[in-house]
Amino acid sequence: MNDRFYATLSLSMRAKKLLYGFDTVKEGVQNGSVRLLLTASDLSAKTVKEVAYLAGKHNLPHLPLDKTMEEVAGTIGKKTGVIGMADQGFADKLMLIHNETEEPNI
Repeated sequence: MNDRFYATLSLSMRAKKLLYGFDTVKEGVQNGSVRLLLTASDLSAKTVKEVAYLAGKHNLPHLPLDKTMEEVAGTIGKKTGVIGMADQGFADKLMLIHNETEEPNI
């Protein structure tokens, strides 16, 4: 992921379109307000598995980030490992940037 991705993530935080923390994000997923799930790179395997399960159960995209919780705090101002995007426009933009920057498998 690149600077554009994290700049968009930061902008979405300033726009108050992010939920953070596992319990808050899980509640947002269950009530239908989350559009995209993001997880920090140093999140426990158990929590990543739970987030992936939630994403699959509710047909939501899940992107593992290449930043630790500490680095995520530098981007959004909150130290967290689980982030839920509550805006479809921002979620679409993040997915578009992510897909543009993915390395092709050769």
